[in-house]
Amino acid sequence: MNSLNHTSNALRCLALTFASAILTLTASGQNDLMLQGIIDFTVPSGGSDGKAIHLVANNDIADLSAYGIGVANNGGGTDGQEYTFPEMAVTAGDDIFVARSLDAMSNYFLADCFASFEHALDANSSVSQNGDDAIELFFNDAVIETFGDIDTDGTGEEWDYLDSWAYKMEGVWTYGGTNCTDGTANTFESDCPYPMCDIPEDIPGCMDENAFNYNSNATVDDGSCEAVLTDCLDFDADNYNGDANTACEECCEFLGCTDETALNYDDEANSDDASCIFDASELSNALMLQGIIDFTVPSGGSDGKALHFVAANDIADLSIFGVGVANNGGGTDGEEYSFPEMAVSAGDDVLLARTPEVMESYLATSCYGSFEHILTASSAISQNGDDAIELFEMGIVIETFGDIDVDGSGEEWEYMDSWAYKMDGAWTYGGVNCTDGTETIADASCVYPLCGGCTDPFFLNYDSMASADDGSCAGFVVFGCTYEVAINYNSLATHDDGSCEVETGAACLGDLDDDGLIATPDLLTFLSVFGLSCE
Repeated sequence: MNSLNHTSNALRCLALTFASAILTLTASGQNDLMLQGIIDFTVPSGGSDGKAIHLVANNDIADLSAYGIGVANNGGGTDGQEYTFPEMAVTAGDDIFVARSLDAMSNYFLADCFASFEHALDANSSVSQNGDDAIELFFNDAVIETFGDIDTDGTGEEWDYLDSWAYKMEGVWTYGGTNCTDGTANTFESDCPYPMCDIPEDIPGCMDENAFNYNSNATVDDGSCEAVLTDCLDFDADNYNGDANTACEECCEFLGCTDETALNYDDEANSDDASCIFDASELSNALMLQGIIDFTVPSGGSDGKALHFVAANDIADLSIFGVGVANNGGGTDGEEYSFPEMAVSAGDDVLLARTPEVMESYLATSCYGSFEHILTASSAISQNGDDAIELFEMGIVIETFGDIDVDGSGEEWEYMDSWAYKMDGAWTYGGVNCTDGTETIADASCVYPLCGGCTDPFFLNYDSMASADDGSCAGFVVFGCTYEVAINYNSLATHDDGSCEVETGAACLGDLDDDGLIATPDLLTFLSVFGLSCE
């Protein structure tokens, strides 16, 4: 018993020692890496190129891949670990820089400062913080440090770092001030040089206080000064000036009808363009809705959404027309998509599709080729089978499919995962969910009417252009002799097969119609069978 007790105690001691070692290693790992800087610079190349995270190793780390980062976007809570460091060793005191674009950051920091980072790593797209997002540092999948509040959108908070940075000094987070890097070519041009960077004795930049890009930190004028150009910088304005560098809101022009009594009055317009319409009869109604499409396609998402139009007359400029989707019975959303400036001819079929290449594959080339014009739709074309559609001309609704104030679910006009199609002026429907689980429209129980036809060559109405059979085949093809004076004439034959037989023992061989004369009718009869085989 004493021997057993001794062994048991030894095992317990060993287990406690092992557990203590594990806890020590875990605790050590938790403190070996820390967040040092959170960066959301505005760099000249734009986009996400100015986003990065700066970390410091407190101790030697044999394998950095035990660590990772997560960005908690917009106060929506944790997104978990989204970036994992590569397998590599780092040394105590090393600065580690994880950036979306190392080239852009190298240029923005300038060479001397960027060289201060011992390790510069490429980030994935998850490193997408927008100045109001919290950051989590993970070790072995567990959070060991958090910057900001993962359940709070940082906009307006103390830790907001939009177009700026947050930097830890002696364990306390400090901030550059929102938007402090806007319009700068490098960190030293800004009012908030990144704290890690030593300000050089000579800082090149524009030293003209009246210039647009004046740099208060510059000590050497580098000839880069740009004159202030004030103009409209609103992308939606009709006189947007991309060359301007200083916004002037009152300079922006929004063209449209400014007469409140007009049918197409535009309350956002501040400059009248003489487009006002007071009588609906002035409209051309030259474009009409033909089909509303919400297919379930293999690629999923919005790829199966499209609208089909037909030009009732020639249209010199299609851009006077537009479309709006009234989602979920919430009333009109107005004109959300405007057609491009282009001409179409009477009878032309126009397909406005979210993903044209997917539609081409799903409809098959023969059917897809039936559309004279294929246009790529904006994200506004987002109908979900229960949404009404409005067609506009000059800002005025000229046609509506469905009811803009009613959610179409369960309504007669519902087209969920299906289609609606106008035939002889009346809307017809494929039946909800009829395209689910299909690879092409030919697999569906609801062939899109434009694509359908008789695909059986043994029927009289065989359509070689049809991509899917719509059950319309009628009248069998019958091969036989269609020459009425032949001895084997077949009155049921629809296609002559060259089998006709003619009597050759007649008293007058040339009198093919037996009228006692050899005349023009006989010649025509002969020519009608000339070249046919008599076998």
